Amino acid sequence: MLTFVIILVIVVAVFFALTYNSLTKDKNRIELAEVELRKYEEAGDPKDIDNAKKYYSAVLRDYNNKVESFPTSLVANMFNFPKMHTEEFDEGL
Repeated sequence: MLTFVIILVIVVAVFFALTYNSLTKDKNRIELAEVELRKYEEAGDPKDIDNAKKYYSAVLRDYNNKVESFPTSLVANMFNFPKMHTEEFDEGL
């Protein structure tokens, strides 16, 4: 019985660690996508701006799905990963 409890604790700890790592990576991808979008907006090419907006929105959608979906939502709530919004970009897509 003690072995089962130890294995269960290890599995839960690994799940939390992997989920936290995944959410952190997604948050970093969002920040990088924002930087790229700003760079293309400064350059002024409409095609590149639209592609950057689409990529940014896709990355945000994936992140928000993880934050809202069970069981990753447990880790997101525990470590304060907020849902992010895209109002300023949605109208241009």
